[in-house]
Amino acid sequence: MKRPRSFKLLSKTTFIYLIFTFIAFYSSALFLTKEADEFIDHDLEISYGYMERRVTRQIKSGKSLEEISKRAETIKLTAAPLSGQYPVYQDTLIADEESGELLPYRSKTTVIAVDSSYYQVHILKSVDDFYSLRDDIFEALIPAFLFLALGILLFNVLVGGYLFRPFNAILTAMKNYQIGLGVKAEKISTSTTEFNRMQNLFHQMVERIELDYRHLKEYTENMAHEIQTPLAVIRNKAEILMADEKVMTHQAGNIKVIYDEGNQLSRLSDTLNLLTKIENSEFKDQQLITTRPIVEKHVAAIQELAELKSFKISTDLSDDHQLLIDPFLFDIVLKNLLRNALRYGTNEGPISINTDERHLSISNFGAPLKVPFEKLLERFYHNGNGNASLGLGLSLVKEICDKHRLVLDYQYRDGQHVISIRPGK
Repeated sequence: MKRPRSFKLLSKTTFIYLIFTFIAFYSSALFLTKEADEFIDHDLEISYGYMERRVTRQIKSGKSLEEISKRAETIKLTAAPLSGQYPVYQDTLIADEESGELLPYRSKTTVIAVDSSYYQVHILKSVDDFYSLRDDIFEALIPAFLFLALGILLFNVLVGGYLFRPFNAILTAMKNYQIGLGVKAEKISTSTTEFNRMQNLFHQMVERIELDYRHLKEYTENMAHEIQTPLAVIRNKAEILMADEKVMTHQAGNIKVIYDEGNQLSRLSDTLNLLTKIENSEFKDQQLITTRPIVEKHVAAIQELAELKSFKISTDLSDDHQLLIDPFLFDIVLKNLLRNALRYGTNEGPISINTDERHLSISNFGAPLKVPFEKLLERFYHNGNGNASLGLGLSLVKEICDKHRLVLDYQYRDGQHVISIRPGK
């Protein structure tokens, strides 16, 4: 499943604020435009009313319609107009006499009654100044919003880093915290209430975790120590019984089971104790080691066992291959990988151990896996082949690799299982 993209809190709030601001600016622009249109209509209506009253006075005073039409085109009607026919408003463009530019005008055609006679009056008013003012108001809001948005983004970049510096420092402390080291997380000085609350909760959580860890560690160490004594007694008594021919004649199978299971339980205790120590970062002796002499030592140690099983071991080792790892844990990695190759491999071909500048790989012939390789990395997983395995070998290797930022890869090619180790990024 693809992980959703994440954003910083300040960036998200800034984005939401910008959307809200844009909506507010745009709504304000629409509102101001509407108010401007109403103002234009109201102002023009006042001007039309004034002109209608003036025409009425001029008609009553006996002036000719030609003279009156110089300001407002006036025509005498022969009959009364139909109801609802007037007034009529119309927007039009008229060329300016000087510049020739088309300018906006609004006309009103209405009827006035004077002494039982009806006159059609056509009044024309320029609205260029009104429309220019209205458009200027609307257009001014867009640059204003852009400048405000730019200011907010600059504030986010410049001030956001300063305001969230304590928050980032607290996150770094959380990231670097390791259980069981006995090192308390540094207290970050901040005047922000929310950051102080988060920091206090983090320190309280660390105290509880450390207390639980100490109790669990003491219990595990005590159990691991105390269990060795009865296991040693069981193995010792089983060896004594195995040396008794009379007992072995009748109980050989049962005694061997007791002896083998005692050894199995002892190895299990040691391995679990080792896993716990690795998980708690108790192995801190990381060194940049040259792997060739160590690999050759382990190959020599298993050479006799490999020959007994009719296995051949081939090596192609580079003097340049190095790993940053605890030497003791690297020994464990090699032992488990070589033991795994001997236990589950077939003698169709050799067990190959190869290194180059970045990779260490161990391969053995065998049938394809019946389950995904990742399943074999789970603790106590058995592949059902009947071998007396603890199901912890590859799990232990994976844990060591993870702690040292090494990548454990697996491939099956040309009938061979290839497990390789390389440094991570």
